[in-house]
Amino acid sequence: MYQAIVAFDLDATLLNQAKQIPTENLQALVSLRANQILPVIATGRDRFEIQDIIQAGQFDAIVSANGADVYFQDQQLFEDTLAPTVLNHLATWSEQQQVSLAVSNHDGMAISQIDDLVRLNYRRIHRELPQVDASYYQNRDISKALTFIADTPAGRQQEAQLRETFSDLTFYRNSDVCIDVVATGTTKASGIATLQAKAGFETLPVYTFGDGYNDISMLKAANVGIAMGNAPVAVQQQADYVTRRYDDNGIVDACQHFNLI
Repeated sequence: MYQAIVAFDLDATLLNQAKQIPTENLQALVSLRANQILPVIATGRDRFEIQDIIQAGQFDAIVSANGADVYFQDQQLFEDTLAPTVLNHLATWSEQQQVSLAVSNHDGMAISQIDDLVRLNYRRIHRELPQVDASYYQNRDISKALTFIADTPAGRQQEAQLRETFSDLTFYRNSDVCIDVVATGTTKASGIATLQAKAGFETLPVYTFGDGYNDISMLKAANVGIAMGNAPVAVQQQADYVTRRYDDNGIVDACQHFNLI
């Protein structure tokens, strides 16, 4: 019987610069399970692209695509999808704006075109470039899109237009090169709440670890929200506790501080 849930963001939180779980964090995961605590991945990435991390950390519970995909013990509990009409509109807008658009679900991903921003993004996360297929979203359930827009003065104007044009969607800038797009109200917090409700964990206390703006929802919703020392100040201000950096034993520090391990 689990006593608590601990949810981890991946990049710059649980993972090191090589996008792997370092030894000290792997040991912390083992200790959490020994203490009857359920470790959960809570990431903006899709489940298909983190199978190596899931296996390395022996995770049974995954909240991916910023909460749009919820998975527990070999079963998908929930998937929130983007409406076909919205995807058509988004694809048309992206083509007109010459913006690379990737669409994905838990099974796979495709992108409309490859440009320098796309290459930079996938080089950073140590993943292969997605297949090019501008029609991939047709006749598929799509849980997340990525628009590749640089965080520059011109890019910020384009981003503002994107957000205004699609005001009924939820956006998360996940880096200086791309923006996540999910259905209205989809957050990591909503994904964790869905996991709790569908797996019968409603009464368990929740601890969350994160460093990015898309982590704010789960930092605020958790019983204890823990920001990494490398998180922006605006993210740290939303947390209950700020631990050390992701590359300075921040996970272990906080788990010990709260007597989780």
